[in-house]
Amino acid sequence: MRRHAHCSWCYNKSYHVLREKCVLSRNVYVCESCCNKTVECRYCGEMAKGEPGDKLRNELSGFSAKFGAKWNNELCAEHDGTIASFPNLTKRLSDITEYSSIFERQKKNLAKVTKYASFTVAGVAAIAGVAVTAGTGAGPIAAVLGNMGLLGAAGTGTAISTLSGAALTSASLAAIGGTMAAGIAIISASGLALGGVMGGVVANQYFSDDKSFAIRSLAPRRSESRIVFVNGFTQEKEDTFSDWKQQQDACDQNSFLYGLNWASKTRYDLGMAFSKGVGSPVAKNFLLKIAKKGGAKAASKWNPITWFALLADLIKNPWHSAMFRAARTGVQLAEAISRTTGQKFTLVGHSLGARVIYYALEALSTKDTLFVDNVILLGGAIGRKDKEGWERAANAVSGKIYNCFSKQDKILDVFYRTANAGLSDPIGVRPIDCGGEKIVNIDCSSFVESHMTWKEHYAHIHRLIFGSKD
Repeated sequence: MRRHAHCSWCYNKSYHVLREKCVLSRNVYVCESCCNKTVECRYCGEMAKGEPGDKLRNELSGFSAKFGAKWNNELCAEHDGTIASFPNLTKRLSDITEYSSIFERQKKNLAKVTKYASFTVAGVAAIAGVAVTAGTGAGPIAAVLGNMGLLGAAGTGTAISTLSGAALTSASLAAIGGTMAAGIAIISASGLALGGVMGGVVANQYFSDDKSFAIRSLAPRRSESRIVFVNGFTQEKEDTFSDWKQQQDACDQNSFLYGLNWASKTRYDLGMAFSKGVGSPVAKNFLLKIAKKGGAKAASKWNPITWFALLADLIKNPWHSAMFRAARTGVQLAEAISRTTGQKFTLVGHSLGARVIYYALEALSTKDTLFVDNVILLGGAIGRKDKEGWERAANAVSGKIYNCFSKQDKILDVFYRTANAGLSDPIGVRPIDCGGEKIVNIDCSSFVESHMTWKEHYAHIHRLIFGSKD
């Protein structure tokens, strides 16, 4: 006996073969696609998770995850709120502004309680935040927590504590899902699964955590040239993108313009703190709260209690929260772009917006299709010394990555480095430390005097890069 339905393990519509016929409970099936056990959802004809198969069971880490995996789920992935719609996971977009349609719910979210792995989810989410934001200090952090048994494996059996660089970032992001099944999904989404089923699963997870995420049309023009603007710190009303549009129109009135909204409240709080410069009382207070002692060498000497205190502090910290969300937003942007066909984009970002773009490029770099023409980064809040990461980012563009930096940008030079315990040096102050013809560093120190004035000079920077059309 076989059932043809969507599987809440692999999210594919597949055949489920009857394994155990039960009288007092639901029959147990095995999904032919992923080989995990499934049971009928209590409220529809789709299949909920049963016990994991042998391969997945071996990859589950932690007592709570292994214990929870012994229980059959009551609801399918649609009804428990994991995703909005099985069919929408493979939806293609004629325009990236349609991205939110992936999350249109056809069935009611019936989940009333936190999933069994909630403790693990909370702990690992905080850990992932540290791994993403701590720059070169992420390796020691992951090693310590990995030795404590909190990070586990990266879906392929490789210990997360043994990873470094972008691989560590991907694996740490993967851990947000709590269960290893969700972890595998997120790892896949930062690679070849973008634009497909697993990419859609990850997009649902991220979208549920940031309802402000949206890609808006700013100037719908008939043009093959499409430009996406991504803000960093924002001040009042900046999310209208009128500043970007005015600057772009001053040198080009033909391109189709988009604006990406994300983590609006957090970025607004940061923008208000630093709009008057690092010398203001509010900014100094932020620095005092955010600055952390120690670093890579001290990491391995901290005890578990100290680590948990640090994690709790970081997860509440608006700066580290914003950096963490930027990485996740980058994956979402890549997911939206990869669902289009025959379209290419120029990505322009300021501050943390450059960080969003960096992670989007890293994800898109594993696709065979090139979706991005050029990239312009203004005062980027992302490290400049990850050569492998920047090489991958460059591989995702058909044109060039223009890194615009200013030695006068004291917010980045002081605040960014302090907030990251001196473990990361930002591209917005000094050149990207990576060779290759696709990365062009542009010194804007002579006219960009502060972090909050970058966008005022965008039209001038655009002319420096592409020349004047007057």
